[in-house]
Amino acid sequence: MSPLRIAVSGLHRGENPQPGAGLVRSLRRRFPNAFIVGLVYDALESGIYVEDGPDAIYPMPYPTSGAAAFFQRLDVVRQKSPFDLFVPTLDAEIELLVHLEEAIASRGLHTCLPDKAVLARRAKNRLAELGKQCGVAVPDTKPVYDLAEALSAASDLGYPLMVKGQYYDARLVASEAALFAALNKLFSDWGAPAILQRCVRGPEFNALGLGDGQGGLVGLCTIRKTIVSDHGKGLGGITVLDRALDEFCERLIRELRWRGPFEIEVMRDEQRDEYVLIEINPRFPAWVDFPSMLGVNFPAALVEMLDGHGRPAPLPRCAPGHFYLRHQVEVAGHIEQLATLSTSADFEAIETARALPSAQ
Repeated sequence: MSPLRIAVSGLHRGENPQPGAGLVRSLRRRFPNAFIVGLVYDALESGIYVEDGPDAIYPMPYPTSGAAAFFQRLDVVRQKSPFDLFVPTLDAEIELLVHLEEAIASRGLHTCLPDKAVLARRAKNRLAELGKQCGVAVPDTKPVYDLAEALSAASDLGYPLMVKGQYYDARLVASEAALFAALNKLFSDWGAPAILQRCVRGPEFNALGLGDGQGGLVGLCTIRKTIVSDHGKGLGGITVLDRALDEFCERLIRELRWRGPFEIEVMRDEQRDEYVLIEINPRFPAWVDFPSMLGVNFPAALVEMLDGHGRPAPLPRCAPGHFYLRHQVEVAGHIEQLATLSTSADFEAIETARALPSAQ
C-alpha cells in the first residue's frame, strides 16, 4: 500500500497560531510514513522548520488573489509533489474553496468542507438567526461597515463590547477611542464588515469536532479555557464533560448538517446562567493536537473520511481533567531555505528542518 500524500496549510505557530502545524503532528502519530506537503503564505511560518513538520514546502498566493491564481499554483505544486488529500486550515481559504467544488473534484482532490450555504449560515453577522433556529442563545451582534455606523451600534450595545474582524481577531473595547482604533486595524487587515458584539461575562469554552454531513458527529472534544491571551486566544485549557454543553453543540451541528472539521466557541453567561454561542469556525482549532495526545485523533479520522473509508468509527470522548499549556520553543532553519521560499522564481520545494544536520 502506497503511503498517504496529504497537503496541509496554516503552519504558523507564533503568538496567534494556525491549526496546520498541530494537524501535521496528529497525522504523524497515526500515519508516520505519510508524505505531507505544506502550503504556506509566508516564509516565516514557524511550522515550516519544526523537526516533525511537512516533507516539502511550497508558497501559495493569498486566497484573495482569486480562484484562477490559487489553482494555477496548486496544479504546479501537485506536479512537483503529488498529493490527493487536501486539508485547508485557514478561514480565508475555506471561504474561497467552498465555491469551487467542481474544480477541486475535477483534479481528483479530496477535501472535506461544509456546503457553501451552510458556511454562510454560521457567519458572524448571521449568528442571531442561526441561534433562533437552533434554540441557542447568541449575544446581541451588529455588523458595521464604517466608523459612523459603529458609533451608533456601540451606543445601542453599550460598553464594554467585543469588536471582531470578519475572519480573525477579536478585541475588547471600553471607549469610543478604543473602538475607533480597533476598527481601523480590523478594516485594514480584514476589510468590512467588522462585528460588534455585546460583552458576555463568564468562563469560555471551546468544542472541537468533526461532522459527518448528515447532522451527526464523528467526534467531539470540549474544553474550558484556563489561560487566555490579550486577544482572546486560548493559551491553556482543560477537558470537560457537560451534557448541557454537548447538547448545545449537537443542536448546532444537527441543524447545519455540518460536514468536516469545526470549532464552536461558547461562553457561560454568568448573569443569565446559560451557554451563549460566540462563533463557529469552519476548521480545526490550533489546539487540535491536544486530543491526539490523549489518544483521540481527529485529523486521522478526517483522513479516513477523505481516503474513501466512509464514515469512521465514532471517536471516544476525552476524559475530563486533562489540560494543555501552550509554550514557546525555538526552531532552526537555514538561510538557504528562507531564500528559496522568499525569492525562488520557480518555488521549488524545500526540505524541512528534519533534514538538517545534527549539531556536533
